[in-house]
Amino acid sequence: MVRLVDGAVRIDGGKSNEWMLYQASEDTLFIVSPTDKSYTRIDEAGIAKLGGQMDAARAEWEAEMDKLPPEQRAMAEQMMQRMTGGRSLKKTAPPEPQATGSSLTVAGVKCENYVVEQRGAKETLCVADPDDLGLSDEEYETVQAMYALLAKLGEATGFAGSAAPRADKLPGVPVLIDSRGGQRKQRLTGVEHPNLESSVFALPSGYSERDPSSLK
Repeated sequence: MVRLVDGAVRIDGGKSNEWMLYQASEDTLFIVSPTDKSYTRIDEAGIAKLGGQMDAARAEWEAEMDKLPPEQRAMAEQMMQRMTGGRSLKKTAPPEPQATGSSLTVAGVKCENYVVEQRGAKETLCVADPDDLGLSDEEYETVQAMYALLAKLGEATGFAGSAAPRADKLPGVPVLIDSRGGQRKQRLTGVEHPNLESSVFALPSGYSERDPSSLK
């Protein structure tokens, strides 16, 4: 379920209990976990910090790999890819989505399929026109701002082979994300437009803040 207004987006769903809240006034995304009553703040400062930590870990990993003979290095890299779901610590530009020419209907809305693929990791995204979802221009701008922040997160961490959706490069809104060969699907079930003052756009009281490094 997606709830949005001009200035805020909340996304619930999936097997996890977690939900996401984007607040445009702060250009900040919060990942909220009711299970342990905590949240992670993702803003430009946090992204810069996380990116620095990832760069340091990447440099340390490369230094250790340089000490290994070629065969052992290849084995270590393969093991790392298995541990990270096909990703590598080598930093590369995020993959660009490519149109497949096929389409689906999700929650009564027609959408066009795009694929994001690199080094074996693959996601298919079905993208709907904002007008077909009943989004105003202001609401769509809020969604695009959230996507842009997520793109900065992907660029800062720079996991090669990650099929993280480059939604900021898509001509609409993803309503279905299919990853891991269909083992994991995120499907839009509906869109609501509460008032910005609604409690659904507020962080729950009493929740503690986690360090962004928990996202690594």
